[in-house]
Amino acid sequence: MRPRSTNAVRRCAAAVMAASAVTSGACYRYTPIDSPSPALGSDVRLRLTDQGAITMAPLVGNRIEAVDGHISSVSDTAVALSVTQTTDRLGSEVTWKGEQVVFPRATVAGLERRSLDKGKSYLVGGITAGLVAAVGIGFSITGSGSNGQSSGTGTPK
Repeated sequence: MRPRSTNAVRRCAAAVMAASAVTSGACYRYTPIDSPSPALGSDVRLRLTDQGAITMAPLVGNRIEAVDGHISSVSDTAVALSVTQTTDRLGSEVTWKGEQVVFPRATVAGLERRSLDKGKSYLVGGITAGLVAAVGIGFSITGSGSNGQSSGTGTPK
């Protein structure tokens, strides 16, 4: 049988991992950009056409559907991104470190602006606060804390 403190630490770690999973991507939304020239430095998601995914595969990977990043430059013929993430057709995401990739306009199905979704942010904040409270209550119920009292394992004075 494991000591209570080990179980409490495992429960706390599980709660922290759950909170991290919930907060990692829940707070942003993407809205279409109507302008042909989005602002430089904007956080965007670039959606590739089917042919664009094939054309750009040597640069961004196979079966990539969406590319997230910051607008580096825009012209009539291309959009350059400092890439932060790619998402394939199965939803698998790969993090990038800001590498520059130029996308010919013919490969681009659309551009979407990344913005904070306040409603989701408040929801995630509430869930996180609830998890933290539950872990705190769990510690007090299981008695994992010593409350400053000796456990009686030392030598009496």
